[in-house]
Order: sequence, then C-alpha cells, then structure tokens
Amino acid sequence: MPLWRITDEQVLASAGLDAYVYLAFFKMAIKFLLVTLFFALAVIKPVHDTHAEGKKSPLPDKPNDKDAFQHLEARGGLMALVADYDSYTDYLWMYLVFVYLFTGLIMYLVVSETRRIIDIRQQYLGSQTTITDRTIRLSGIPADLRSEAKIKDFIEDLGIGKVDSVTLCRNWKELDSKVMERDTVVRKLEEAWTVHLGTKRIGRSLETLPIVQPSPSATDDNGRSGDSEASHLLGPPERESDSVTPYAQQRPTTKIWHGRFKLRYKLVDAINYYEEKLRRVDDDIVTLRKGEFDPTPLAFVTMDSVASAQMAIQAVLDRSPLQLLANNSPAPSDVVWANTYLSRNQRIFRSWAITFFIGILSVFWTILFVPIAGALNTCSIYGVFPGLAVALKKSHYLESLVNTQLPTLALTLINVAVPFLYDWLANMQGMISQGDVELSVISKNFFFTFFNFFILFTILGTASSFTAMLERFGDKLSSATQLGT
Repeated sequence: MPLWRITDEQVLASAGLDAYVYLAFFKMAIKFLLVTLFFALAVIKPVHDTHAEGKKSPLPDKPNDKDAFQHLEARGGLMALVADYDSYTDYLWMYLVFVYLFTGLIMYLVVSETRRIIDIRQQYLGSQTTITDRTIRLSGIPADLRSEAKIKDFIEDLGIGKVDSVTLCRNWKELDSKVMERDTVVRKLEEAWTVHLGTKRIGRSLETLPIVQPSPSATDDNGRSGDSEASHLLGPPERESDSVTPYAQQRPTTKIWHGRFKLRYKLVDAINYYEEKLRRVDDDIVTLRKGEFDPTPLAFVTMDSVASAQMAIQAVLDRSPLQLLANNSPAPSDVVWANTYLSRNQRIFRSWAITFFIGILSVFWTILFVPIAGALNTCSIYGVFPGLAVALKKSHYLESLVNTQLPTLALTLINVAVPFLYDWLANMQGMISQGDVELSVISKNFFFTFFNFFILFTILGTASSFTAMLERFGDKLSSATQLGT
C-alpha cells in the first residue's frame, strides 16, 4: 500500500523527469498486459480448449492414405470434407480479431501516454528555476560572433527573452595544464611534509588547558599511567623543558635529473624544492590569467526564464547548417571542460573513428571468444589437442575445472575489464557532457554483451557445434555442387 500511495507529483519532485518517464512506461506495459491477460483467460483459452480438444483434422495424415480417401468418398466426397474442415477451423477467426484488437490497444496506450508525458514535461520544465535549467549550450558560433556582447545582442534581438549572462569558452588548455601541474606539485609537497612530520612524537601544546589536551607521559610513581585528570589538576604545571621533544629526523630529499639525456641526478631537500616549484607555478598561473585566450565556437547562455531557454532550443537560430545550434546545457560540474577546446570537426572525427574502432573490436571479441567457447568441453579440445584432452580426462578435477570453472572465470574477467576500456574510449570521443560519456559507455557495453553473448553463444552455440559448422562449411566449399545448398 505505501507503494500505491506514491503519487506522480512525488516521483517528479524526488526522482526527476527521467525516472518518471521510465516508470510510466512500465505502468503502461502493466496495463496492456493485464488487459491481454484478461481476454486470454476469459475468451481465447476457453474457446481454444472447447473447439480444439477431441477434434481431429478431416484431412488425411498421409497423402497416399487410400483408406482415408475411401472413407471420405463414402461420407459424401468433397462437400463433406469442406463441411468438416469448416467445423474444425470455425474458431480460428478469433486469433485474427484479437491480433488487431491488441494492436489497436497498444497503439492507443502509446499515443495517449506520449501526449500525457509531453504535457507533464512542459509543466515540469516550466516549474524549474535553477541556473542549469535556464542555460543553453550554443555551439557552431561563427568567427564574427565570438564575443559575449555580440552573442547577447544576437539572442535578445530574436525576441525570445532577456539574457542574464554569457560564458564564451576559450582555449584554456595552457592554463589548465598549469593548474594540473600545480595540483601535482601540491600533492608532492604534502607528501614530503607528511614524511617529515610523520615520525615525530605527539607533544602536548602548552597553550591549551591540561584537561583539553592531556599529556601523553602522565604516569604515577610506579611508572604506570594514572588518572590524567587528577595528575593535571593536582600536580604541578609542566615547564616547557619538561614537554616531549620530537626525534631528530632528517628532512626528506628528492632526485633532480640533469645533464645530457638526464642521466645524472643530485639529491636536494624535497620540501624546499617543491615550495620553490609551487611558487613558480603560481606566478605562471597569475601571468596566464592576465592574458587573452582564443575563443572557441562554444558558449553557455543563461536566459532570464526556463521558457525563454526552451524557446531558444526549439528555434532555428541560423539558416546555415551546423551553425548556432542550441541544446540543453549540462550542469557546470558535468561539463568536460577539456573537450570544449576541440572544434566540431575534431569531435566528429573522434566520434566516427572510435565508432569504427568499436566495430572492428567487436570482430576481435568474436575471434577471442571462439577459443574460450572451445574450452566448454573436452570433446572440442580433443579435436585440436588430443594429448591435452586425454590428460585432462585422466583427472576428474582437471576435467571439471576446464569444463566449468575456467570458461566462466575467463568470461567474467573479460566482462569486468571491457567496461574500463570502453570508458576510456568514450572519454576520447570529445563529448561535452559527462552524462553523454556515461551513456556512450552504457551503449558500447550493451552492444558488446548483446553481440558476443547473445549472438555468439545463443545462435552459434558452444564451440563443439561451431567447429562442426565450420567443418560442414569447409566440405561444401570443396564441392561446387554443394555450395548452393
């Protein structure tokens, strides 16, 4: 009952529009299946049971059955056969009628659900007021329009709303490289300080109350640890000379390679080296921030309302193809800023090149999976490596390991490793949004699973049947007369 009490408004408020549409599809499917189940149990099955049981086809089972034809002639010949056949098939029209009925029902549900979701989508988008919902991604900006002021004037001249802000993406690759270098230097500097301070004993700070930070060396006269609170309250205050002194620890060092081909090195103080390196990188970043960067044909435009942003997305902003294309903007944290430096031609080339590579890789997975499928049974191994198959059959454990465990282990490891490869390939495609990258990873992994496991293992079967199929195909290739069959 708590599940049934959840309303559509609650789903939209807590899970979002995508989850609502996803669940609405299953609700529509449940309605359709319930209606078809009712007609199947109430009409189709009873009619089928009452008309099909106990009836035998009036047609002879064998074409040359003389007794059946003599019996048919004795009963009236062809007219009796037609009457018996009509009686035998008088209920088959029901299947044709229900096929059209169910088809019309699913079409009605799909159309009505689509219209309802369109209305809810418009209401939902109109109720959103976040900056992301009011921002559009404008791509394909021509060279004469690549400035914040010109883009703002162009959008406002369309009469669809006011522009709050414009962020024109620029080629910040050099600045980003310096920022990444700074992060690396900061981590190394923190690591050096951690090594330097990690071996020191913890001493009590004399600037705090003893109750707040008890001394780690509070012991009684017998050398045992006593009540820390009593020792601090009743005992005399510690002098600075009585505080715990850290061990003398040599500062960490790092190697600096120099000379021809960087074959020589010298050891320097790591903390001083990385502090100086961090200072220089910070100076370079400050200098780069003051400079000008080349604009890219991509900008993020924030409108004054969600309605204005949606109108800009649905409108044709320029009659030239692939220019001034407006799309929904991802959240700032979801933008892959490194890919904003790429031009449209570079992104298209990367996308098609990686898609072509995925197609070739699918064939490679098929070639790789055939020998793995060959390990499903020792009979297939015997056809290729007879000695190995005989040795495996001598040990029950080895035979069971090869037939059941090793193929499963190999396929599991491949299933684990392939998504990481596809994730790297998807990140190389140059997509602007991280959500698009994740969607690409999911689609690639689905294609991999569907092609290699459904087609290869379901249609081709195990490697034993696949080997037999190849042998039959080879036999047909050896004879031109059998090639057509």
